[in-house]
Amino acid sequence: MSRINDALKRAQRAQKKQNPAPDMSVPRVPPVESRPGNAIGWILPGVIGFLIVAACLLIGMTLLTRTVTKAKNDPAPPLVSAKPAVVTASIPVTEATPRPPTSSASQALPLKPPPAPPPEPKLQGIVYGAAKRWAIVNGQTVHIGDQFGEFRVKDISPGSVTLVKADGSQKKLGLDK
Repeated sequence: MSRINDALKRAQRAQKKQNPAPDMSVPRVPPVESRPGNAIGWILPGVIGFLIVAACLLIGMTLLTRTVTKAKNDPAPPLVSAKPAVVTASIPVTEATPRPPTSSASQALPLKPPPAPPPEPKLQGIVYGAAKRWAIVNGQTVHIGDQFGEFRVKDISPGSVTLVKADGSQKKLGLDK
């Protein structure tokens, strides 16, 4: 047992020689991270935490506002045939109250008046040139061959416009002087 004690004592002496006792005349300064009131040690973790929270919020907002669009070339998903639903509840059927017959015309619902016929075309102006000719009929510019209401423009001359209906009847409009 004395050998063990001797070995322990030698180890303690060797340790004291390697680590001399601290000099008490020089105050010991703790590391920067352990000083109270120091925020430098918390800035980096705080910034990293803020960035993680901001990224999660942006991803969440993107997923909530995302619209799904179907590509034009994608085929429609196959339809799954299902058995038709069977209704087991009974729905009471009530008879409608019969309406008394109307015997006079004053009790009948008023009929909508027929639509007014389109106004008669009125020629308002003609531009007649060697290359192009057009006319203004009821405020609309028309060229030869254009469709105007129920008419088609057949001809434009320096003083008149000839219109043709689908049934073949013609109407000649002249400038009022």
